[in-house]
Amino acid sequence: MVSRIAVAGGGIAGLSAALLLARQGYAVDLVERDGPPPEDLAGIQEWQRPGAPQVRHPHMFLGLFRHLLCTRLPDVHADLIAHGVDEVDMTAPPGVEAPADATDLAGFGSRRATVEWVLHRAVRKQAGVRVHHGLSVREVVVDRGRVRGVRVDGAVIEADAVVDATGRRSPLVGAFTKEVEESPCGNVYHSRFYRLLDGVPKPPTFLVPVVFAGGEGFGGGLYAHDNRTFAVVFARLPEDEALGRLRETGAFEAAAKAVAQFEPWLRPGNAEAIGEVVPMAGLTNMWRELSPDAPPGYLPIGDVLCTTDPILGRGASFALAGAARLGDLMSRHGADPEAVSAGLRAYAQGEVRPWYEDGVHDDVERTRSWRATVQGRPEPPAGLPLSVLAALAGQQDQRLWELAQLRANLMAPPDSLDTSEVRERLDTVLATGWEPPVLSPGPSYTELTDALAAHSG
Repeated sequence: MVSRIAVAGGGIAGLSAALLLARQGYAVDLVERDGPPPEDLAGIQEWQRPGAPQVRHPHMFLGLFRHLLCTRLPDVHADLIAHGVDEVDMTAPPGVEAPADATDLAGFGSRRATVEWVLHRAVRKQAGVRVHHGLSVREVVVDRGRVRGVRVDGAVIEADAVVDATGRRSPLVGAFTKEVEESPCGNVYHSRFYRLLDGVPKPPTFLVPVVFAGGEGFGGGLYAHDNRTFAVVFARLPEDEALGRLRETGAFEAAAKAVAQFEPWLRPGNAEAIGEVVPMAGLTNMWRELSPDAPPGYLPIGDVLCTTDPILGRGASFALAGAARLGDLMSRHGADPEAVSAGLRAYAQGEVRPWYEDGVHDDVERTRSWRATVQGRPEPPAGLPLSVLAALAGQQDQRLWELAQLRANLMAPPDSLDTSEVRERLDTVLATGWEPPVLSPGPSYTELTDALAAHSG
């Protein structure tokens, strides 16, 4: 019988799991290596989170994340809205009134730290949760095939089950791993945060809280976040030293000024930088399979089992989804740790694995295309992926729009658009003479590298 649970890791997965389990009546010990967040949201930009470097980069919280918040943690959702997070309604294309029977679908952009700050507020108020900051988990304590707790710095926290939410570099999962698949994402990110100055109207974005740039040889975007903050990010090939100068503040600003779509946000007098340029490299898609003899009661969720390219924005959604599925399984099988472990395995294999494979495919195709551009090799123009074509054509067909947005927001599986209905609706739209609009490609690769070369450092 499980009564006390240790949750290792205080990111989105761990905080959400701690809340959901405590609300079922379990006694929860949440162990987090980093320090607590500031009391006031105004200090969030200075919150040090070395255990979660992704906090310093832009985030888009997709429809699945928002749906789970509204249905599982509605108080957290309400607190986010109360603290400056603006949602984007995606039930219908911009300027089109959604039909009465449209699926409720919305997402939002926010600093990752703001979302974690609000989750921490809920945890502090939640009875049954003890939080241990500044402790590093070392191993799962197993006795006669059963989980008995987790070893931290110089002590053991006793528990009947351990939720591993420590991320892709988990210090716990290695003892229980059968095999690991890895595929390089093929990119390096450079990000910087800004804030719109008081009185400056918020410029428009494109369909979602993002302004896109690039696509040939590099990628990038401007992400609208909470409380008038936003972030600019560029992505490049790891070996591309011409764009490697994006790590320099002046070069980064020169690149941002070369993107016409960013100008309404970054023109002088409109915004101020609130952080330095931050890189993120060494990225891989990763999938772990647990050994058959992993002890019942070891419960990994989130990035511990699957990590995909951050540019796709899927990690936060699957972190919360894993916590929600764990909560469901504990509600049904709390007296049977083996059933809970089996349920988590089935969920990961059936619902998360297809998105891992989809992410690997997208990264391989993008990397191939970027390398051809950077190396100056001619390449036949690639057609738009079905997911993108359906979303664009969906501005002419509400049903196409809804199907495309459900997939993009992880609320339908990756193959959900591969149907006769979607093909027939696309053919009908194309037969009218409609052509896909240009997706705001921004500067060419040559124009971007010229902008960097012109910057004298």
